[in-house]
Amino acid sequence: MNIFVSSLIRSQDGMESVADWVDSLGDPQIGTELIAFTHDDEYWRRLCQVLKRIHCPITFHGPYIGTEGTSQQGSDAHLHLLESYRRTFELAAEYGVRHVVYHTTQLGFTPDTVDAARRRAEENAAQVMDLADRYKVCVLVENLPYPVGKTPLYTNEQYTDFFRRIPRAYSIIDVGHSHVNGLDIPAFLREHSSRVKAYHFHNNDGLRDQHNDLFHGTFSFEKLAPQYRCYTPDANIVLEYEPHTNLSNQDLLPHIQYLRDNF
Repeated sequence: MNIFVSSLIRSQDGMESVADWVDSLGDPQIGTELIAFTHDDEYWRRLCQVLKRIHCPITFHGPYIGTEGTSQQGSDAHLHLLESYRRTFELAAEYGVRHVVYHTTQLGFTPDTVDAARRRAEENAAQVMDLADRYKVCVLVENLPYPVGKTPLYTNEQYTDFFRRIPRAYSIIDVGHSHVNGLDIPAFLREHSSRVKAYHFHNNDGLRDQHNDLFHGTFSFEKLAPQYRCYTPDANIVLEYEPHTNLSNQDLLPHIQYLRDNF
């Protein structure tokens, strides 16, 4: 098991501070998940500079600002999606990034538009997977929180079925999203454990996607731990906290130790 700290905890402006701190730990089993935003040239330059100087394990969260996984084939948005992931995978290949997280959408839908959107999403996901194969990068499809007041692109059952129908797809289970959506993680693991390569760990009240820390919410990581050890003992675990958690670097160390002791 490798543990990663997402740079989300310090927002875009603090990406370097997370990477440098994790790197300073000098632990080959602790790394950082950096967000590979492509919409901001200055951010991309900073990301490239960070990658040149750190030596810890690295994962990427793929770009999700200004990219849309349900864009129409041949449209400017579709071409931008593919170019953004081509750049991301090229950089990931150069620096030995362990995985890249992919969002199938950033949108909510209506009952009369969701089926067509899902077809576009799967056409685009296939092209993204082709790009990942070209660069020999592991891309993981994340389960997303249901949009408030709208129809989700994938319900829990449809997300599960995605992996039945697309045998080359791999999953990252976002535990916080699962808690809000009511995804039965043990059932998913019983069917698809070989496809689950990583997790995003964060907590919430079961109603909102809050990205709280492990210990502030109603999800039971104690109950998940034996399922993890049984089905996915080698999967990466990413602590994906938002800045409002107000945790210092030193505050994060007991969270990392908790994972080592229990998972």
